[in-house]
Amino acid sequence: MRTRLRKGLVAATMSLVVAAGVAVRPAPASAAVPWTQIAVAVASYLFSNSGGGGDLERAKQEIIAAINASRDQIISEIDRLASADVRACAEAATTLVNQIDLMDDFTLSVFALDAVECASLSTAYFDAVTDKTQADRIGMLMGEIFAIAMVGFRKMGFPATDLLAQLIRGYEAIVVKLAPTCQETTLREYDDRGRLVTVEIQYTCVAYNGHTGFGSELYYLGRLVTPPLDRAQVSADATRNTSRGVAMAALPQLRALQA
Repeated sequence: MRTRLRKGLVAATMSLVVAAGVAVRPAPASAAVPWTQIAVAVASYLFSNSGGGGDLERAKQEIIAAINASRDQIISEIDRLASADVRACAEAATTLVNQIDLMDDFTLSVFALDAVECASLSTAYFDAVTDKTQADRIGMLMGEIFAIAMVGFRKMGFPATDLLAQLIRGYEAIVVKLAPTCQETTLREYDDRGRLVTVEIQYTCVAYNGHTGFGSELYYLGRLVTPPLDRAQVSADATRNTSRGVAMAALPQLRALQA
């Protein structure tokens, strides 16, 4: 029943697009996806309004513009997901959100509820998958999927606070699951009389994709002579090109909106 309903939604929406003469132009393949800012920008418009109502129109424009600017890359990431369910619902949400203003009440309600279900599926899939490459792929798309769900839910007149909380928990799970493997080494140098002269602490982190981060601090005769070692930053450097980097950049802003 649910599958037939989704097919009906797609058909109904596509007929609206044809009737309205709306053409969706794919972005150049080189367009960069603003993974961090997609969810942050949408959530900011929905939750930062001092009057409490938020700015749904600006949030809607933000997600549509982000998708249209980087459509090819987003669809490419979706196509690489191993989960057929998440792949299908993410592609449908990404394609149909452009026509959200053309939807009648019934079509909008099915679209919004499917988008919310897809957001929940994305976090469940992330929690269940053991392959870190697949975890990273869904982690990269999680913000976009939740942004669409939040806009759809708010357009129906429902609050999206629970979706924001779910996205924060999803991003927190990404930070933990995709944490790099780190190793600390201490190097000591002695003078001719056996006195300890220098101590260097080296810290290296390696992400699942092989990217590394490195930091160190040096002591001379017991005194620190370099900036102190920032282990958290080294860890972040190693995962800067993964969805962990996206999550770490977005979390402080999302938590501030939740407060």
